[in-house]
Amino acid sequence: MKSFFRIAMLVVMIFALAACAKPTEAPVVTEAPVVATEAPVVAPTEVPLSANEQWAKDNGLGIYQPATDDWAAIEAAAKVEGTVVIYSNSSRIAAAGEAFAALYPEIKVEANDMGGAEVVSKVREEQKAGAYAGDVWFNAQGPDMVGEFMPNQWLWKFVPTDLLAVMPDENQNPIATHSTEVFGFIYNTELNPDGCPITNIWEVTDATWKGKLFIKDPINSAEDLGMLMTIASHADDMAAAYKALYNAEWNTDAAYDADTLDAGWLWIKKLAQNQPVGVAGSDDVWGAMAVPGLKDNMLGWAPLSKYRNVIKGDAVFEPCVGLSPVIGAQKHNYVAVINMAAHPNAAKLFIRFVLSQDGFTPWNQVGQFSGNTSIVPVDAALAFKDLPVYNFDNDFVYKNITAFHDFYALSLLSQ
Repeated sequence: MKSFFRIAMLVVMIFALAACAKPTEAPVVTEAPVVATEAPVVAPTEVPLSANEQWAKDNGLGIYQPATDDWAAIEAAAKVEGTVVIYSNSSRIAAAGEAFAALYPEIKVEANDMGGAEVVSKVREEQKAGAYAGDVWFNAQGPDMVGEFMPNQWLWKFVPTDLLAVMPDENQNPIATHSTEVFGFIYNTELNPDGCPITNIWEVTDATWKGKLFIKDPINSAEDLGMLMTIASHADDMAAAYKALYNAEWNTDAAYDADTLDAGWLWIKKLAQNQPVGVAGSDDVWGAMAVPGLKDNMLGWAPLSKYRNVIKGDAVFEPCVGLSPVIGAQKHNYVAVINMAAHPNAAKLFIRFVLSQDGFTPWNQVGQFSGNTSIVPVDAALAFKDLPVYNFDNDFVYKNITAFHDFYALSLLSQ
């Protein structure tokens, strides 16, 4: 009986303890902390070079030209190449080629004397066909160069680093300027012993000179039309010159119409309406208005390099010094390495040569000046060195020549 009582008490105590015990809490679940992570850094994908750019890089041209040219290495490589092919619009390239060959007899010179338009066509066709034959571009066709050839990487700039200090920026860009040449208005000195009979550029549009201005035909000569366009592009100067001559605003002129967008366009229109005589070449200009013994007073537009005929006694003309606002325009003759040239080192060597004193000799004449300002012009050229001119505007001419060509032609027919 006592045993049963103890067992019963024990059971009661176990239940009592169980009732008093703290209930078990549910386990606390904790999430792992969120760690902010940055997106993985991906290196920018390098844009692959075009085949033309890779070639230029391999040959140290354009932006890939080293800070200092290694002329010993260039000369050695040029002699191994053994040839240099030049496409030029200058007849004097033959004389320069002979002088270069005498200096480097290991290098055969193929100096091709072409017209400027032919150089453009030949290089364009070769580049499009992948038939790379030319090495050196020697040409004055700046509009085609800046508008088509440079964007298509058909030409590569090369300015010898040892000449950078003596070539102004305008003679280094967009490619090297071999020489500059001034085109301007000229007059017959026998018939005008006191000087040019005009003092303002608008006077060439006056009735006095109708049919009496000789010019290489702008309809067929993109170069000469481009010169006139360059003058016309300075509309503000042309407007000021008009007012100075006529004491009136340019848009009060009887020829002003909706087709004359500014004073420059008006000048082109009136010039064409005044029936200038378009001839085949620059020699025909002075040959018509500046040979000795003429009786009829006429004007001309020509490159001042033709002054060599005055020095020889064959012509009697002078530039219209003092003409307002400018006497004319200055063009740049350019030299560069043709894309994918088979002989790039020989091309570099030739470019350096024609930018040197000896190499420039065939062009060192009156009216023409080296892109290398350390080369002293011949004495006869000094009088023309600082004439007021506008630099040929390659970009403006490239973008607008078709419009101006048509405008000039229509104006020519309107009288």
